[in-house]
Amino acid sequence: MYRTTALAAGLGAALVAAPEGARAHVIVGPRVFPVTLTFDDPGTADEATLPQVTLAPGSDGAEAYAVQWEYDKTITPNTALIYNQGYDILSQRGAKTRTGFENVAITAKWQAITDADTESVVSLGVIRVFAGGSHTQAVGGDTFGSTVPSLYFGQGGGFLPVPLLRPLALSGEINYVIPDRRLDSTLDNGGTPGGWTGGLSFQYSMSYLQTEVRDFGLPDFVNRLIPLVELTYYSPANAPANGYPMTLQLAPGCIYLADSYQVGLEALIPLNTAAGANVGFTMQVHFFLDDLFPDSLGRPIFP
Repeated sequence: MYRTTALAAGLGAALVAAPEGARAHVIVGPRVFPVTLTFDDPGTADEATLPQVTLAPGSDGAEAYAVQWEYDKTITPNTALIYNQGYDILSQRGAKTRTGFENVAITAKWQAITDADTESVVSLGVIRVFAGGSHTQAVGGDTFGSTVPSLYFGQGGGFLPVPLLRPLALSGEINYVIPDRRLDSTLDNGGTPGGWTGGLSFQYSMSYLQTEVRDFGLPDFVNRLIPLVELTYYSPANAPANGYPMTLQLAPGCIYLADSYQVGLEALIPLNTAAGANVGFTMQVHFFLDDLFPDSLGRPIFP
């Protein structure tokens, strides 16, 4: 996930860390890192999100909705280009509803380290966020672009001495946002400050428990679940911040991981005032094209 712009800035509600940016599931030995819903995952794959729907209710009847989509295309087995965009609806009692497309984001990503024995993966990427128009600006986007160097990582818990803890895993993302128009000291040039964004997830794979630890004879549906909690943040990296305070958000939920798709649902819980006043939610349907179309859309261009 890259997006940190508050969709409902000025309405008293914020859709903080709403998913926008590359997302892909990755397999490292016996470990499967699923597609997290509020930030990116540590791998590359041929996949698509159709759709992800997010609701962030605010104060005084304000609400922010987002419908987002994504397409991941591998260039080589370890590199990919990813396209992300969405459509936002901002409504407030007594005011005109605002709608518009989000800024287009294109990510170039390299899965640099994959160690099946230690269940470890590290990727590097660069996200380019392209300038939007007036309708994009009306829903919290930018009329100028930004460049975002990114680091992604994942670590499985297969090395842990307690067997029942081995299904645990964590994944994370760290981004530094470099805006094309940096906010100046006069605060009137329409720019934004540079900033740090990212996230961290803690996951428990029921499938890993069944196949790598012990089969407890649970129903197949339960064995495909991955309960998880995600933490996302945004922090301005330099002064003046001018209305871009640090935000923190917690997103507990669960993912159902099928053979060729996954469905995830998470609550969006603001952890500070800047992140909003009410709990929202996000739901995602994500398809694994490398499993659905292994000989066409699911193949790297240069295998």
